[in-house]
Amino acid sequence: PRRRERERERERDRSKETRRREMPNPLTDAPEDTSTAGMAAQEQGYFKVTASHAIAVHETPSLASAAVCFKQPGQVVRGEVQGEFCKLTSGEGFALVCHPTEGPALAPLSPALFKVAHKTVLVRAHATTSAKVLKIKKEGDDLLVDGHLEGWLKVHGLPSSSPRDQQDGSQDPSAAALGWVLITHQAYGKLCQHVEGEVPTFADERALEGSMDTPRSVYTGKQADPLTERLKLELAQMRTEVGEREQKALSSTMADNYDVVRRGLMSNAGQAASGSFCVGGDPL
Repeated sequence: PRRRERERERERDRSKETRRREMPNPLTDAPEDTSTAGMAAQEQGYFKVTASHAIAVHETPSLASAAVCFKQPGQVVRGEVQGEFCKLTSGEGFALVCHPTEGPALAPLSPALFKVAHKTVLVRAHATTSAKVLKIKKEGDDLLVDGHLEGWLKVHGLPSSSPRDQQDGSQDPSAAALGWVLITHQAYGKLCQHVEGEVPTFADERALEGSMDTPRSVYTGKQADPLTERLKLELAQMRTEVGEREQKALSSTMADNYDVVRRGLMSNAGQAASGSFCVGGDPL
């Protein structure tokens, strides 16, 4: 019996030692990366204003901070999700993704799908035919597109063409090169065919914000008048600016009205303390 008891104790000691070895060491074993920074990096991209009214862009990620500007319904912005807010890449500030009482304000905008409709298509570094060629796409290849600018498509997630970045793996995925593809050519006709997805129109080549007022020619592939597209884009920008000014004016008017009410209440409170009641500063 004693021998069996000693053997059982030895087995228990061995099992304890085995479990101790299998337990992770907090000093040497690195845990998996579950930080919010990693989640934010995965949620970088374009967002569309889905609210029925203009949304405020705040100085800091807080509703209590001042509003620096407003984004109108249908506008598209580029940003990075940080908790409950979206940090705009333009540097303007932070926009609330989902309002606690009014519901969603921003929705992720997935890249649209195009197909190469010509023998070869050149992906260039800028939206001009004189820019450097970054890549060559062949007929039938898929193109993921972030948006449109004056007859050009911005290719989504185009890797950098720098050999150094490709060799040492130091390229930041969020800093991918901006590649541009021409939709139609004056001599060769339609180069890219829209398959599915929404295509926003950017305000400029930086592609930091835009709108959904995209010309129909982007979806149909028919060549359009560049002057007409430029006028439509400028008209959309004017509408956005007017909307922002109206929103600021409304906020300023509401603030003035609150100030008048506050002064009236303070005046009434002072008169009430002396034994009378006032309306608009005049005692009754």
